Amino acid sequence: MKEALNMGGSELTYMDNVFTAGYVIGQIPAVILVTRVRPSLFIPTCELLWTVCTFCCSAVKTVEQLYAMRFLVGLFESAYFPCIVYLIGSWYTTSERAKRTTIFYSTTSLATMFSGYLQAGAYDGLNGHLGYAGWQWLFIICGVIGLPCALIGFVCNPDFPEMTRAFFLTPEEFQLARRRLEREGLAALGASTWDRWKILRIARHWQTWVLPIGYFIVQAACPNQQPTFELWLKAEGYSVYEINVLPTAQSAVAVVAQIAAGMLSDSPLFKRRRWQIITAMQLWTFIGSVILLVWTILLSARFFAYFVLWVAYGVPGVYFAWFPDLMRDDHEMRGFVIAVSNMFCYIMMIWFDDAVWRTAESPRFRPGFTAAATCSIVLVLWILGIRYLKGREEAKRAITASSSDEEDVTEVDLRTQEISKLEAEK
Repeated sequence: MKEALNMGGSELTYMDNVFTAGYVIGQIPAVILVTRVRPSLFIPTCELLWTVCTFCCSAVKTVEQLYAMRFLVGLFESAYFPCIVYLIGSWYTTSERAKRTTIFYSTTSLATMFSGYLQAGAYDGLNGHLGYAGWQWLFIICGVIGLPCALIGFVCNPDFPEMTRAFFLTPEEFQLARRRLEREGLAALGASTWDRWKILRIARHWQTWVLPIGYFIVQAACPNQQPTFELWLKAEGYSVYEINVLPTAQSAVAVVAQIAAGMLSDSPLFKRRRWQIITAMQLWTFIGSVILLVWTILLSARFFAYFVLWVAYGVPGVYFAWFPDLMRDDHEMRGFVIAVSNMFCYIMMIWFDDAVWRTAESPRFRPGFTAAATCSIVLVLWILGIRYLKGREEAKRAITASSSDEEDVTEVDLRTQEISKLEAEK
């Protein structure tokens, strides 16, 4: 692609930056629009437009055209992740939510496993076929995969429980879904609808500020900003085949960790609490980072460290599964904070990667693993802080509810006394 489009200097970096700009800009409007336009229409439409722009990327002739297409690809992609996480959290109860969120999150790890094989196969087998270069075929294949996914979404996306018309659910099941969430104490969609002052009201809550910072720490504590394992294998003289294949085992570890984290977090063993499982998962990142900081260790220990680092991939899904429990009173706020968390993380990781994960530090990446180990400790403390804030908020809510009950009882007593006086007078 570099040769075909005469790319030079920092133009590849600029291409990534315009994608990030589109991705960041679109997220807050997406989580607002998805409460006004049915998710079964809004999300698949964005996927369909993403597919069209991806196809167009294969036909660009200039760098400027590629910039425009990459911005649009990022813009239309921005709706998918926050809206789907928001949607999952709007259907499931506390004992079900983490499993579903981590299964969804695990698809990223699965995609990482197979994308390398797909890219190698497309380039080796299709380069020059029908007059298209290998990089063009990659965009075409991505579009071919995305098109049926978008079309299926128009039919299978269930919308929110409050507006669902899913063909695979009966009216009785519609009502059951809503009652289940009411029993959980979760506010319904539209109970605090969007208006011109909504964002200002949301900004008064601690969740709006604490949770996005927490998500950045989650990602900063997960050392995936550089292909550290691949670069070490290359420095050690492993074959190209081994460099391509061995790292896929890291993705396998991530998938197992993600699903296990979701199941354990939802289970009675952890009483559907999120902070314990996040702490347990993050411990392995700390251990792996410390081992690699020591560096002069047995070969088996180094392999163990590179693989165990990816256990931390179980954390993000559980973290997002915690959001509805932390924001029970405001449905729309949950979607907004999900989007802000993802946006904030994307923006912060730009400077964080350049600061501590410099390629010049390869293959040891001492600053990077030091930062990962440090952020692991900070994350555990941050999670405990969130738990404290949640407990304090629930205590205030209980006191308010108790005071309200006492006022109701007092009012009944006064009315009873008045009735008794009137009867005595008669």
